[in-house]
Amino acid sequence: MIYVRDDDIFLNAIWRHQVFLKYKIFVHIGIIGSRPFPSRWIKKNLKMYEICNHSFSHKCEKLVNWDLESQKNDIEKANNIIKKRLGVTPRYFIPPCGKYNDQLINACESVGLTLHPSYVMREKSEDFYHSANLKDIVGKKEGWYICHTSKGMPSQKRLEKNLKYLYKNNLTQFFK
Repeated sequence: MIYVRDDDIFLNAIWRHQVFLKYKIFVHIGIIGSRPFPSRWIKKNLKMYEICNHSFSHKCEKLVNWDLESQKNDIEKANNIIKKRLGVTPRYFIPPCGKYNDQLINACESVGLTLHPSYVMREKSEDFYHSANLKDIVGKKEGWYICHTSKGMPSQKRLEKNLKYLYKNNLTQFFK
């Protein structure tokens, strides 16, 4: 089973996520609290999303080196914005740029979040973690397919092709 995760979601996700809606693919999305994100679109299509905290600041290099209290404040700030705008509290934390340490995990756990499963899988085996720019991303029988909306990775054409393949081969989670 391949699970789709989309980090750094912001306003252009509305047109990029049409293809998820078309194929009824369930996607884990990382929301950065300090950036605009398509809350009306997400609320309307909540059935297709697992909402994840991707931090407030998204300061990749700095967040892991902050003291525990600063990390906790940043994560809580994002949680509060997500709860206020979407009405849901995230279960998972997706670390910015994939950088985390034990202290950051402790900060997450202190506010009721756990590290996103794709990172737990990555710790166990590099083979289970895939990035959208890898050529062999599609066709795996298990793992995570990653799409970075804000970076335009992959291209819309490749995203459509990949999701069509995943749909036709029944490899992803689908919503009803």
